Amino acid sequence: MKAPSPLAFLILLLAAAGGGQEARRPFWVQALPREVSVSPGSSVWINCSTSCAQPEAWGLITSLTQGKKVAGPGWAAFQVLHVRRWDSAVRCFFTCAGETQEATATIRAYSPPSTVVLEQPPLLDLGTEYQLRCRAFFVFPVERLTMILKLGGRVLWSTSLAGSGDSLYSANVTWTFTLHPRLQDIGQLMSCHAQLNLNSVLVTRSSKPVKLHFRENPLSRVVAWVALAALAGLLLLTASGAFLLQPRGQLQPKGACLPQVESQLRRCLGR
Repeated sequence: MKAPSPLAFLILLLAAAGGGQEARRPFWVQALPREVSVSPGSSVWINCSTSCAQPEAWGLITSLTQGKKVAGPGWAAFQVLHVRRWDSAVRCFFTCAGETQEATATIRAYSPPSTVVLEQPPLLDLGTEYQLRCRAFFVFPVERLTMILKLGGRVLWSTSLAGSGDSLYSANVTWTFTLHPRLQDIGQLMSCHAQLNLNSVLVTRSSKPVKLHFRENPLSRVVAWVALAALAGLLLLTASGAFLLQPRGQLQPKGACLPQVESQLRRCLGR
């Protein structure tokens, strides 16, 4: 038998190398949806697909509970049950010609507050401290919640519930805060906001605004005292002018005009 020529041997080597590259040609794996949000306790399907015509192995890697699975040429679908983690990663994988490729999908479970209720403040007094409450109902996850209080359109106070515990269930949240009413707060609107921070997404629910009312109008009291002070000053100036205009020899004794000013002030004050 005649030995192959060097040229034929080279052609065989190139063909063998090309066949090996064909077998090891890269393939892709895809997971859909890449990101999905569900209510706590819900289930979801993750669809995995590949460009490999005949995968040797395939599956879904996750710490969540898996349910049904179906597959066809180049694809597989997996059911994930009872999702109660707010942020979970699942990984599809396919093995083709000894090589394994993966694709990741993110499942988020959250529930924004169904209702946010701000307690109606009582009739307020200046210089008095009040304890008020804001409630948010059926929130998940609580550890991603921030409560915000606004007064007159500005943020008066906020608190984060991070570190409150990693609960697997929705919860009702009550936030108690301290209000120190000021003169400029008369008639201002106050509102409470519950904000879920889901990394790249902020979900906010707000209460109905409530108006601050004071037991007595402190502004009118201030105006009254300013007016009385101005009147007292005017009466003193009038009395001083009358004293200076008295004819020589008829000067009234020292302090004689003060009772007149006092009687006028008493009449103004209704005493």
